[in-house]
Amino acid sequence: MTQNKSLQARKPRRHGLRHDIRTNYDLYLLAIPGVLYYALFKYWPMYGLQIAFRKYNPALGITGSPWVGLEYFEKFVNVYQFGSLMSNTFLLSFYALVVGFPIPIILALLLNSNRTRMFKKSVQMVTYAPHFISVVVLVSLLNVFFGQSTGLVNNLREMLGLSRELYMGKPQYFRHMYVWSGIWQNMGWGILAEFATGSV
Repeated sequence: MTQNKSLQARKPRRHGLRHDIRTNYDLYLLAIPGVLYYALFKYWPMYGLQIAFRKYNPALGITGSPWVGLEYFEKFVNVYQFGSLMSNTFLLSFYALVVGFPIPIILALLLNSNRTRMFKKSVQMVTYAPHFISVVVLVSLLNVFFGQSTGLVNNLREMLGLSRELYMGKPQYFRHMYVWSGIWQNMGWGILAEFATGSV
Protein backbone atom coordinates (compact mmCIF):
# COMPACT_ATOMS: atom_id res chain seq x y z
CA MET A 1 0.00 0.00 0.00
CA THR A 2 2.75 2.42 0.94
CA GLN A 3 4.66 1.43 -2.23
CA ASN A 4 1.65 2.36 -4.41
CA LYS A 5 1.38 5.71 -2.64
CA SER A 6 5.06 6.44 -3.24
CA LEU A 7 4.69 5.58 -6.96
CA GLN A 8 1.72 7.91 -7.22
CA ALA A 9 3.68 10.62 -5.47
CA ARG A 10 6.52 10.31 -7.98
CA LYS A 11 4.18 10.68 -10.93
CA PRO A 12 5.34 13.77 -12.86
CA ARG A 13 3.00 16.72 -12.97
CA ARG A 14 1.53 17.44 -16.38
CA HIS A 15 1.85 21.02 -17.59
CA GLY A 16 -0.27 22.83 -20.15
CA LEU A 17 0.61 24.28 -23.51
CA ARG A 18 1.25 27.72 -22.04
CA HIS A 19 3.90 26.36 -19.71
CA ASP A 20 5.48 24.40 -22.55
CA ILE A 21 5.68 27.54 -24.71
CA ARG A 22 7.32 29.49 -21.87
CA THR A 23 9.82 26.68 -21.34
CA ASN A 24 10.67 26.03 -24.98
CA TYR A 25 9.96 29.46 -26.47
CA ASP A 26 13.09 29.31 -28.67
CA LEU A 27 11.86 26.16 -30.41
CA TYR A 28 8.46 27.71 -31.02
CA LEU A 29 10.13 30.81 -32.48
CA LEU A 30 12.05 28.57 -34.88
CA ALA A 31 8.79 26.89 -35.93
CA ILE A 32 7.00 30.17 -36.73
CA PRO A 33 8.47 30.65 -40.29
CA GLY A 34 7.53 27.09 -41.28
CA VAL A 35 4.02 27.43 -39.87
CA LEU A 36 3.52 30.76 -41.64
CA TYR A 37 4.81 29.31 -44.92
CA TYR A 38 2.38 26.40 -44.85
CA ALA A 39 -0.49 28.58 -43.65
CA LEU A 40 -0.02 31.20 -46.40
CA PHE A 41 1.06 29.08 -49.35
CA LYS A 42 -0.47 25.66 -48.67
CA TYR A 43 -3.65 26.05 -46.60
CA TRP A 44 -4.92 29.52 -47.53
CA PRO A 45 -4.94 28.79 -51.31
CA MET A 46 -7.28 25.85 -50.62
CA TYR A 47 -9.94 28.48 -49.92
CA GLY A 48 -10.02 29.13 -53.66
CA LEU A 49 -10.81 25.51 -54.52
CA GLN A 50 -14.51 26.28 -54.20
CA ILE A 51 -14.27 28.32 -57.42
CA ALA A 52 -14.60 25.00 -59.29
CA PHE A 53 -18.10 24.63 -57.85
CA ARG A 54 -19.26 28.19 -58.51
CA LYS A 55 -20.13 30.24 -61.59
CA TYR A 56 -17.37 32.69 -60.91
CA ASN A 57 -17.96 36.40 -61.39
CA PRO A 58 -15.01 38.71 -60.59
CA ALA A 59 -17.38 41.47 -59.52
CA LEU A 60 -19.04 39.21 -56.94
CA GLY A 61 -15.91 37.46 -55.72
CA ILE A 62 -15.57 33.80 -54.86
CA THR A 63 -18.10 33.58 -52.04
CA GLY A 64 -20.56 35.90 -53.80
CA SER A 65 -20.66 33.90 -57.03
CA PRO A 66 -23.59 31.48 -57.38
CA TRP A 67 -23.04 27.85 -56.41
CA VAL A 68 -23.42 25.41 -59.33
CA GLY A 69 -22.17 22.20 -57.74
CA LEU A 70 -20.74 19.60 -60.12
CA GLU A 71 -22.01 21.30 -63.30
CA TYR A 72 -18.55 22.02 -64.75
CA PHE A 73 -17.27 18.57 -63.84
CA GLU A 74 -20.20 17.01 -65.71
CA LYS A 75 -19.40 19.16 -68.75
CA PHE A 76 -15.78 18.05 -68.65
CA VAL A 77 -16.67 14.37 -68.38
CA ASN A 78 -19.15 14.63 -71.26
CA VAL A 79 -16.84 16.32 -73.79
CA TYR A 80 -15.68 14.06 -76.61
CA GLN A 81 -11.97 14.54 -75.78
CA PHE A 82 -12.40 13.26 -72.22
CA GLY A 83 -11.26 9.71 -73.02
CA SER A 84 -8.12 10.81 -74.88
CA LEU A 85 -7.31 13.41 -72.21
CA MET A 86 -7.48 10.87 -69.39
CA SER A 87 -5.63 8.16 -71.31
CA ASN A 88 -2.85 10.60 -72.27
CA THR A 89 -2.59 11.79 -68.66
CA PHE A 90 -2.19 8.27 -67.28
CA LEU A 91 0.10 7.21 -70.11
CA LEU A 92 2.41 10.21 -69.67
CA SER A 93 2.50 9.71 -65.89
CA PHE A 94 3.28 6.00 -66.25
CA TYR A 95 5.92 6.66 -68.91
CA ALA A 96 7.59 9.35 -66.77
CA LEU A 97 7.52 7.12 -63.68
CA VAL A 98 8.95 4.02 -65.38
CA VAL A 99 11.70 5.90 -67.19
CA GLY A 100 12.37 8.69 -64.72
CA PHE A 101 12.59 6.66 -61.52
CA PRO A 102 15.66 4.47 -62.24
CA ILE A 103 17.75 7.05 -64.13
CA PRO A 104 18.84 9.15 -61.09
CA ILE A 105 19.72 5.95 -59.21
CA ILE A 106 21.79 4.58 -62.09
CA LEU A 107 23.60 7.88 -62.63
CA ALA A 108 24.26 8.25 -58.91
CA LEU A 109 25.81 4.77 -58.83
CA LEU A 110 27.95 5.56 -61.88
CA LEU A 111 29.13 8.86 -60.42
CA ASN A 112 29.87 7.27 -57.08
CA SER A 113 32.03 4.60 -58.72
CA ASN A 114 33.93 7.13 -60.86
CA ARG A 115 37.13 8.50 -59.32
CA THR A 116 37.85 11.26 -61.85
CA ARG A 117 37.03 14.48 -60.01
CA MET A 118 36.83 16.66 -63.15
CA PHE A 119 34.42 14.24 -64.85
CA LYS A 120 32.18 14.05 -61.78
CA LYS A 121 32.02 17.85 -61.47
CA SER A 122 31.21 18.23 -65.16
CA VAL A 123 28.39 15.68 -65.02
CA GLN A 124 27.04 17.26 -61.83
CA MET A 125 26.99 20.71 -63.43
CA VAL A 126 25.22 19.46 -66.57
CA THR A 127 22.62 17.51 -64.59
CA TYR A 128 22.04 19.94 -61.69
CA ALA A 129 21.80 23.17 -63.71
CA PRO A 130 18.50 22.42 -65.54
CA HIS A 131 16.68 22.05 -62.20
CA PHE A 132 17.20 25.75 -61.48
CA ILE A 133 15.95 27.10 -64.80
CA SER A 134 12.33 27.85 -65.59
CA VAL A 135 10.16 25.80 -67.91
CA VAL A 136 10.11 28.70 -70.38
CA VAL A 137 13.91 28.63 -70.66
CA LEU A 138 13.84 24.84 -70.93
CA VAL A 139 11.41 24.97 -73.86
CA SER A 140 13.61 27.61 -75.51
CA LEU A 141 16.57 25.26 -75.18
CA LEU A 142 14.54 22.45 -76.73
CA ASN A 143 13.71 24.76 -79.62
CA VAL A 144 17.41 25.51 -80.06
CA PHE A 145 18.15 21.79 -80.30
CA PHE A 146 15.07 20.53 -82.16
CA GLY A 147 13.69 23.56 -84.04
CA GLN A 148 12.92 22.89 -87.70
CA SER A 149 14.66 25.89 -89.24
CA THR A 150 17.68 26.48 -86.95
CA GLY A 151 17.72 23.46 -84.62
CA LEU A 152 21.05 21.72 -84.11
CA VAL A 153 19.56 18.27 -84.71
CA ASN A 154 18.00 19.35 -88.00
CA ASN A 155 21.24 21.04 -89.06
CA LEU A 156 22.99 17.74 -88.46
CA ARG A 157 20.33 15.88 -90.44
CA GLU A 158 20.80 18.30 -93.33
CA MET A 159 24.58 17.76 -93.26
CA LEU A 160 23.94 14.01 -93.53
CA GLY A 161 21.66 14.51 -96.53
CA LEU A 162 18.40 13.95 -94.64
CA SER A 163 15.33 16.17 -94.71
CA ARG A 164 14.48 18.45 -91.82
CA GLU A 165 11.94 17.11 -89.31
CA LEU A 166 9.28 19.03 -87.39
CA TYR A 167 10.10 17.63 -83.95
CA MET A 168 8.33 20.39 -82.04
CA GLY A 169 5.10 20.22 -84.03
CA LYS A 170 4.25 16.56 -84.60
CA PRO A 171 2.10 14.67 -82.05
CA GLN A 172 4.18 11.47 -82.25
CA TYR A 173 7.22 13.31 -80.91
CA PHE A 174 5.47 15.26 -78.15
CA ARG A 175 5.23 12.41 -75.63
CA HIS A 176 8.95 11.65 -75.79
CA MET A 177 9.96 15.33 -75.79
CA TYR A 178 7.77 16.01 -72.77
CA VAL A 179 8.93 13.05 -70.69
CA TRP A 180 12.64 13.21 -71.50
CA SER A 181 12.88 16.98 -71.06
CA GLY A 182 11.30 16.55 -67.61
CA ILE A 183 13.80 13.82 -66.79
CA TRP A 184 16.68 16.02 -67.95
CA GLN A 185 15.43 18.90 -65.80
CA ASN A 186 14.93 16.86 -62.62
CA MET A 187 17.43 14.00 -62.70
CA GLY A 188 20.18 16.14 -61.15
CA TRP A 189 18.00 16.79 -58.12
CA GLY A 190 17.25 13.06 -57.95
CA ILE A 191 20.99 12.27 -57.98
CA LEU A 192 21.53 14.80 -55.18
CA ALA A 193 18.73 13.18 -53.18
CA GLU A 194 20.32 9.74 -53.62
CA PHE A 195 23.65 11.06 -52.34
CA ALA A 196 21.99 12.90 -49.45
CA THR A 197 20.07 9.85 -48.24
CA GLY A 198 23.16 7.66 -48.49
CA SER A 199 21.43 5.19 -50.81
CA VAL A 200 24.58 4.93 -52.94
